[in-house]
Amino acid sequence: MQNKKILVIGCGNIFTSFHYPVIKQTGGEIITIVEPNKRNYDLFIAKEGLENVNYHTTLLEVDFKNIDIALISNPSAFHAETLAYLMDKNIHIFCEKPILTDINSAGEELISKISTYSKIIQVGYYRRFSNASNYIRNLIKTEFFGKVNFVNMKGGWPAKNDLPISITDKKLSGGGITMDYGSHFIDHCFFWFDEVVLIEYADDSMGGIEINANINLKAKNGTPIQIDLSWTNFMGNFIQVHFEKAIVLMAFNNPNQLEIIELNFQTQNMNLTKDIHRRTVETTTYMFKELPAVSQWIEFLNRLDGKNPLISNAHQAIEVSNIINACYKNRKPLSLAWGY
Repeated sequence: MQNKKILVIGCGNIFTSFHYPVIKQTGGEIITIVEPNKRNYDLFIAKEGLENVNYHTTLLEVDFKNIDIALISNPSAFHAETLAYLMDKNIHIFCEKPILTDINSAGEELISKISTYSKIIQVGYYRRFSNASNYIRNLIKTEFFGKVNFVNMKGGWPAKNDLPISITDKKLSGGGITMDYGSHFIDHCFFWFDEVVLIEYADDSMGGIEINANINLKAKNGTPIQIDLSWTNFMGNFIQVHFEKAIVLMAFNNPNQLEIIELNFQTQNMNLTKDIHRRTVETTTYMFKELPAVSQWIEFLNRLDGKNPLISNAHQAIEVSNIINACYKNRKPLSLAWGY
Protein backbone atom coordinates (compact mmCIF):
# COMPACT_ATOMS: atom_id res chain seq x y z
CA MET A 1 0.00 0.00 0.00
CA GLN A 2 3.05 2.21 -0.43
CA ASN A 3 2.95 3.43 3.20
CA LYS A 4 -0.38 5.17 2.82
CA LYS A 5 -1.64 6.61 6.10
CA ILE A 6 -5.22 5.62 6.77
CA LEU A 7 -8.08 7.04 8.81
CA VAL A 8 -10.66 4.39 9.74
CA ILE A 9 -14.25 5.35 10.54
CA GLY A 10 -15.88 2.38 12.23
CA CYS A 11 -13.88 -0.33 14.03
CA GLY A 12 -16.44 -3.13 13.79
CA ASN A 13 -16.32 -6.53 12.15
CA ILE A 14 -16.28 -5.21 8.56
CA PHE A 15 -13.02 -3.42 9.27
CA THR A 16 -11.31 -5.86 11.63
CA SER A 17 -12.16 -9.08 9.73
CA PHE A 18 -12.35 -7.86 6.17
CA HIS A 19 -10.39 -4.69 5.43
CA TYR A 20 -7.60 -4.76 8.01
CA PRO A 21 -6.08 -8.09 6.87
CA VAL A 22 -5.81 -6.62 3.36
CA ILE A 23 -4.37 -3.34 4.61
CA LYS A 24 -1.81 -5.25 6.66
CA GLN A 25 -0.94 -7.49 3.69
CA THR A 26 -0.36 -4.54 1.38
CA GLY A 27 1.57 -2.32 3.77
CA GLY A 28 -0.86 0.40 4.81
CA GLU A 29 -0.58 2.19 8.13
CA ILE A 30 -3.58 2.83 10.37
CA ILE A 31 -2.88 6.12 12.12
CA THR A 32 -6.35 7.14 13.38
CA ILE A 33 -9.55 5.30 14.27
CA VAL A 34 -12.91 6.94 14.84
CA GLU A 35 -15.20 4.62 16.78
CA PRO A 36 -17.91 5.61 19.31
CA ASN A 37 -17.52 2.30 21.16
CA LYS A 38 -14.04 2.43 22.74
CA ARG A 39 -14.21 -1.26 23.62
CA ASN A 40 -14.12 -2.10 19.89
CA TYR A 41 -11.00 0.04 19.52
CA ASP A 42 -9.31 -1.43 22.60
CA LEU A 43 -9.97 -5.03 21.53
CA PHE A 44 -8.61 -4.38 18.03
CA ILE A 45 -5.47 -2.60 19.25
CA ALA A 46 -4.74 -5.31 21.81
CA LYS A 47 -5.30 -8.15 19.36
CA GLU A 48 -3.07 -6.64 16.67
CA GLY A 49 -0.45 -5.29 19.07
CA LEU A 50 -0.58 -1.82 17.52
CA GLU A 51 0.85 1.34 19.03
CA ASN A 52 0.51 5.05 18.34
CA VAL A 53 -2.93 4.76 16.72
CA ASN A 54 -4.97 7.87 17.52
CA TYR A 55 -8.45 7.29 18.91
CA HIS A 56 -11.44 9.60 18.55
CA THR A 57 -15.16 9.20 19.08
CA THR A 58 -16.15 11.61 16.29
CA LEU A 59 -14.70 12.95 13.05
CA LEU A 60 -14.79 16.46 14.47
CA GLU A 61 -11.75 15.59 16.60
CA VAL A 62 -9.57 14.35 13.71
CA ASP A 63 -6.53 16.20 12.38
CA PHE A 64 -6.45 15.45 8.63
CA LYS A 65 -2.98 16.87 7.98
CA ASN A 66 -1.13 13.55 7.55
CA ILE A 67 -3.98 11.36 6.30
CA ASP A 68 -3.89 9.93 2.76
CA ILE A 69 -7.03 7.76 2.78
CA ALA A 70 -10.26 7.59 4.75
CA LEU A 71 -11.96 4.20 5.04
CA ILE A 72 -15.68 4.39 5.79
CA SER A 73 -16.74 1.18 7.53
CA ASN A 74 -19.30 2.52 9.98
CA PRO A 75 -22.98 1.44 9.79
CA SER A 76 -24.53 2.01 6.37
CA ALA A 77 -27.08 4.61 7.47
CA PHE A 78 -24.23 7.00 8.33
CA HIS A 79 -22.39 6.73 5.01
CA ALA A 80 -24.01 9.83 3.49
CA GLU A 81 -23.12 12.23 6.31
CA THR A 82 -19.64 10.70 6.61
CA LEU A 83 -19.02 11.12 2.89
CA ALA A 84 -20.20 14.73 2.98
CA TYR A 85 -17.83 15.57 5.84
CA LEU A 86 -14.84 13.82 4.27
CA MET A 87 -15.36 15.39 0.85
CA ASP A 88 -15.18 18.80 2.51
CA LYS A 89 -11.70 17.72 3.68
CA ASN A 90 -10.75 16.89 0.07
CA ILE A 91 -9.42 13.41 0.84
CA HIS A 92 -9.38 10.07 -1.00
CA ILE A 93 -12.21 7.83 0.22
CA PHE A 94 -12.84 4.11 0.30
CA CYS A 95 -16.49 3.64 1.28
CA GLU A 96 -18.01 0.31 2.21
CA LYS A 97 -21.16 -0.56 0.32
CA PRO A 98 -23.80 0.70 -0.03
CA ILE A 99 -22.61 4.21 -0.78
CA LEU A 100 -26.01 5.61 0.27
CA THR A 101 -29.02 4.08 2.02
CA ASP A 102 -31.57 6.84 1.39
CA ILE A 103 -31.18 8.70 -1.89
CA ASN A 104 -33.90 11.21 -1.03
CA SER A 105 -32.46 12.25 2.33
CA ALA A 106 -28.93 12.36 0.89
CA GLY A 107 -30.03 15.08 -1.51
CA GLU A 108 -29.16 15.89 -5.10
CA GLU A 109 -26.30 18.18 -4.03
CA LEU A 110 -24.41 15.33 -2.32
CA ILE A 111 -25.04 12.93 -5.21
CA SER A 112 -23.79 15.52 -7.70
CA LYS A 113 -20.74 16.18 -5.54
CA ILE A 114 -19.91 12.45 -5.41
CA SER A 115 -20.10 12.25 -9.20
CA THR A 116 -17.77 15.23 -9.73
CA TYR A 117 -15.44 14.83 -6.74
CA SER A 118 -11.82 15.62 -7.64
CA LYS A 119 -10.36 12.93 -5.35
CA ILE A 120 -10.92 9.17 -5.59
CA ILE A 121 -14.06 7.56 -4.21
CA GLN A 122 -14.18 3.78 -4.34
CA VAL A 123 -17.12 1.70 -3.11
CA GLY A 124 -16.65 -1.77 -1.63
CA TYR A 125 -18.40 -3.91 -4.21
CA TYR A 126 -15.47 -6.31 -4.11
CA ARG A 127 -17.31 -9.15 -5.87
CA ARG A 128 -16.75 -7.26 -9.13
CA PHE A 129 -13.12 -8.29 -8.79
CA SER A 130 -13.94 -11.97 -9.13
CA ASN A 131 -12.23 -13.65 -12.08
CA ALA A 132 -15.33 -15.76 -12.67
CA SER A 133 -17.53 -12.64 -12.75
CA ASN A 134 -15.26 -10.91 -15.25
CA TYR A 135 -15.19 -14.07 -17.39
CA ILE A 136 -19.01 -14.04 -17.54
CA ARG A 137 -19.02 -10.31 -18.26
CA ASN A 138 -16.85 -10.95 -21.30
CA LEU A 139 -19.17 -13.74 -22.46
CA ILE A 140 -22.08 -11.31 -22.24
CA LYS A 141 -20.31 -8.44 -24.01
CA THR A 142 -18.96 -10.63 -26.84
CA GLU A 143 -22.13 -12.76 -27.13
CA PHE A 144 -19.84 -15.80 -27.25
CA PHE A 145 -22.78 -18.09 -26.45
CA GLY A 146 -25.34 -15.80 -28.05
CA LYS A 147 -27.56 -13.31 -26.29
CA VAL A 148 -28.65 -13.70 -22.69
CA ASN A 149 -32.22 -14.95 -22.32
CA PHE A 150 -32.51 -14.85 -18.53
CA VAL A 151 -30.48 -14.41 -15.34
CA ASN A 152 -31.33 -15.99 -12.00
CA MET A 153 -29.52 -15.03 -8.80
CA LYS A 154 -30.04 -16.60 -5.38
CA GLY A 155 -28.38 -15.61 -2.12
CA GLY A 156 -28.77 -16.13 1.59
CA TRP A 157 -28.57 -18.54 4.49
CA PRO A 158 -30.41 -19.20 7.78
CA ALA A 159 -28.90 -16.28 9.66
CA LYS A 160 -30.13 -17.11 13.19
CA ASN A 161 -27.87 -15.19 15.59
CA ASP A 162 -24.97 -14.28 13.30
CA LEU A 163 -26.23 -10.87 12.13
CA PRO A 164 -24.71 -7.85 13.93
CA ILE A 165 -26.83 -5.03 15.31
CA SER A 166 -25.47 -2.78 12.54
CA ILE A 167 -27.68 -4.84 10.20
CA THR A 168 -30.62 -5.85 12.40
CA ASP A 169 -31.24 -2.29 13.65
CA LYS A 170 -32.90 -0.49 10.74
CA LYS A 171 -31.77 2.89 12.06
CA LEU A 172 -28.18 1.75 11.53
CA SER A 173 -28.54 -0.39 8.40
CA GLY A 174 -31.21 1.42 6.41
CA GLY A 175 -32.67 -1.96 5.39
CA GLY A 176 -32.35 -5.72 5.58
CA ILE A 177 -31.11 -8.40 3.21
CA THR A 178 -31.84 -6.30 0.11
CA MET A 179 -29.68 -3.45 1.39
CA ASP A 180 -26.95 -5.76 2.69
CA TYR A 181 -26.44 -8.88 0.58
CA GLY A 182 -28.78 -7.93 -2.24
CA SER A 183 -26.74 -4.86 -3.12
CA HIS A 184 -23.90 -7.12 -4.33
CA PHE A 185 -26.26 -8.91 -6.74
CA ILE A 186 -27.77 -5.65 -7.98
CA ASP A 187 -24.26 -4.25 -8.49
CA HIS A 188 -23.45 -7.30 -10.61
CA CYS A 189 -26.41 -6.46 -12.83
CA PHE A 190 -24.96 -3.01 -13.52
CA PHE A 191 -21.46 -4.47 -13.95
CA TRP A 192 -22.62 -6.96 -16.56
CA PHE A 193 -25.40 -5.02 -18.34
CA ASP A 194 -24.51 -1.32 -17.69
CA GLU A 195 -28.11 -0.30 -17.02
CA VAL A 196 -31.04 -2.03 -15.32
CA VAL A 197 -34.50 -0.96 -14.19
CA LEU A 198 -36.77 -2.30 -11.48
CA ILE A 199 -39.83 -4.23 -12.65
CA GLU A 200 -41.22 -5.55 -9.36
CA TYR A 201 -40.14 -6.01 -5.75
CA ALA A 202 -41.58 -7.92 -2.79
CA ASP A 203 -40.35 -8.58 0.73
CA ASP A 204 -41.59 -9.70 4.14
CA SER A 205 -40.90 -6.51 6.10
CA MET A 206 -43.66 -5.55 8.51
CA GLY A 207 -41.99 -2.29 9.49
CA GLY A 208 -38.59 -3.64 10.50
CA ILE A 209 -35.91 -5.05 8.22
CA GLU A 210 -36.76 -7.55 5.49
CA ILE A 211 -35.24 -11.03 5.81
CA ASN A 212 -36.68 -12.46 2.58
CA ALA A 213 -37.02 -10.61 -0.70
CA ASN A 214 -37.63 -11.08 -4.42
CA ILE A 215 -36.33 -8.56 -6.95
CA ASN A 216 -37.25 -8.56 -10.64
CA LEU A 217 -35.14 -6.33 -12.87
CA LYS A 218 -34.72 -5.81 -16.60
CA ALA A 219 -31.45 -4.94 -18.34
CA LYS A 220 -31.39 -2.21 -20.98
CA ASN A 221 -31.25 -4.90 -23.68
CA GLY A 222 -34.44 -6.45 -22.31
CA THR A 223 -32.87 -9.36 -20.39
CA PRO A 224 -35.03 -10.31 -17.37
CA ILE A 225 -33.18 -10.78 -14.07
CA GLN A 226 -34.62 -12.43 -10.96
CA ILE A 227 -32.95 -12.14 -7.55
CA ASP A 228 -34.16 -14.27 -4.61
CA LEU A 229 -32.79 -13.42 -1.17
CA SER A 230 -33.31 -15.09 2.19
CA TRP A 231 -32.01 -15.09 5.75
CA THR A 232 -34.31 -18.00 6.65
CA ASN A 233 -33.45 -20.45 3.84
CA PHE A 234 -30.17 -21.62 2.39
CA MET A 235 -30.36 -20.31 -1.16
CA GLY A 236 -27.07 -21.64 -2.49
CA ASN A 237 -25.47 -18.25 -3.24
CA PHE A 238 -25.17 -18.69 -6.99
CA ILE A 239 -25.90 -17.04 -10.32
CA GLN A 240 -27.21 -18.75 -13.45
CA VAL A 241 -26.84 -16.94 -16.76
CA HIS A 242 -28.98 -18.52 -19.47
CA PHE A 243 -27.48 -17.76 -22.88
CA GLU A 244 -28.95 -18.91 -26.19
CA LYS A 245 -26.32 -21.64 -26.51
CA ALA A 246 -25.25 -22.32 -22.92
CA ILE A 247 -26.05 -21.99 -19.25
CA VAL A 248 -23.21 -20.56 -17.14
CA LEU A 249 -23.24 -21.08 -13.38
CA MET A 250 -21.16 -19.14 -10.87
CA ALA A 251 -20.99 -19.77 -7.13
CA PHE A 252 -21.03 -16.24 -5.70
CA ASN A 253 -18.42 -17.12 -3.08
CA ASN A 254 -16.02 -18.85 -5.51
CA PRO A 255 -14.15 -16.17 -7.48
CA ASN A 256 -12.04 -18.53 -9.58
CA GLN A 257 -14.34 -21.17 -11.01
CA LEU A 258 -17.52 -21.48 -13.00
CA GLU A 259 -19.46 -24.19 -14.76
CA ILE A 260 -20.62 -24.11 -18.37
CA ILE A 261 -23.37 -26.29 -19.80
CA GLU A 262 -23.27 -26.01 -23.58
CA LEU A 263 -26.62 -26.74 -25.20
CA ASN A 264 -27.24 -28.14 -28.65
CA PHE A 265 -30.70 -26.97 -29.52
CA GLN A 266 -32.61 -24.95 -32.08
CA THR A 267 -33.49 -21.62 -30.52
CA GLN A 268 -36.66 -21.34 -32.60
CA ASN A 269 -38.54 -24.11 -30.84
CA MET A 270 -36.25 -24.74 -27.80
CA ASN A 271 -36.22 -28.51 -28.42
CA LEU A 272 -33.32 -29.88 -26.40
CA THR A 273 -31.35 -32.78 -27.76
CA LYS A 274 -29.36 -35.25 -25.66
CA ASP A 275 -26.11 -33.65 -26.80
CA ILE A 276 -25.33 -31.56 -23.69
CA HIS A 277 -21.72 -30.79 -22.80
CA ARG A 278 -20.94 -29.80 -19.19
CA ARG A 279 -17.51 -28.55 -18.10
CA THR A 280 -15.82 -26.69 -15.27
CA VAL A 281 -13.71 -23.66 -16.13
CA GLU A 282 -10.90 -22.54 -13.84
CA THR A 283 -10.54 -18.76 -14.01
CA THR A 284 -7.71 -18.32 -11.48
CA THR A 285 -5.40 -16.62 -13.99
CA TYR A 286 -8.08 -14.90 -16.08
CA MET A 287 -7.62 -11.33 -14.83
CA PHE A 288 -6.63 -10.94 -11.17
CA LYS A 289 -3.81 -12.69 -9.32
CA GLU A 290 -5.23 -11.88 -5.88
CA LEU A 291 -8.57 -12.60 -4.26
CA PRO A 292 -11.30 -9.98 -4.85
CA ALA A 293 -10.91 -8.31 -1.45
CA VAL A 294 -7.24 -7.61 -2.19
CA SER A 295 -7.74 -6.75 -5.85
CA GLN A 296 -10.22 -3.99 -5.06
CA TRP A 297 -7.67 -2.30 -2.78
CA ILE A 298 -4.97 -2.68 -5.41
CA GLU A 299 -7.15 -0.91 -7.97
CA PHE A 300 -7.95 1.81 -5.43
CA LEU A 301 -4.24 2.42 -4.83
CA ASN A 302 -3.51 2.36 -8.55
CA ARG A 303 -6.14 5.05 -9.01
CA LEU A 304 -4.34 7.17 -6.42
CA ASP A 305 -1.28 6.86 -8.67
CA GLY A 306 -3.25 8.18 -11.64
CA LYS A 307 -4.30 4.96 -13.33
CA ASN A 308 -7.82 4.65 -14.73
CA PRO A 309 -10.23 2.29 -12.95
CA LEU A 310 -10.90 -1.01 -14.70
CA ILE A 311 -13.65 -2.30 -12.46
CA SER A 312 -14.77 0.34 -9.95
CA ASN A 313 -17.60 2.70 -10.80
CA ALA A 314 -18.92 5.23 -8.27
CA HIS A 315 -21.74 6.26 -10.62
CA GLN A 316 -23.03 2.69 -10.79
CA ALA A 317 -22.72 2.45 -6.98
CA ILE A 318 -25.17 5.35 -6.77
CA GLU A 319 -27.44 3.58 -9.28
CA VAL A 320 -27.42 0.48 -7.05
CA SER A 321 -28.67 2.65 -4.21
CA ASN A 322 -31.30 4.11 -6.52
CA ILE A 323 -32.60 0.63 -7.33
CA ILE A 324 -32.72 -0.34 -3.64
CA ASN A 325 -34.62 2.84 -2.82
CA ALA A 326 -37.05 2.08 -5.66
CA CYS A 327 -37.49 -1.42 -4.21
CA TYR A 328 -38.47 -0.10 -0.81
CA LYS A 329 -40.71 2.59 -2.29
CA ASN A 330 -42.60 0.06 -4.44
CA ARG A 331 -42.53 -2.98 -2.12
CA LYS A 332 -45.28 -5.56 -2.19
CA PRO A 333 -45.88 -8.25 0.46
CA LEU A 334 -43.92 -11.42 -0.16
CA SER A 335 -45.51 -14.84 0.15
CA LEU A 336 -43.64 -17.05 2.60
CA ALA A 337 -44.23 -20.14 0.44
CA TRP A 338 -40.69 -20.12 -0.94
CA GLY A 339 -40.68 -23.73 -2.00
CA TYR A 340 -36.89 -24.13 -1.66
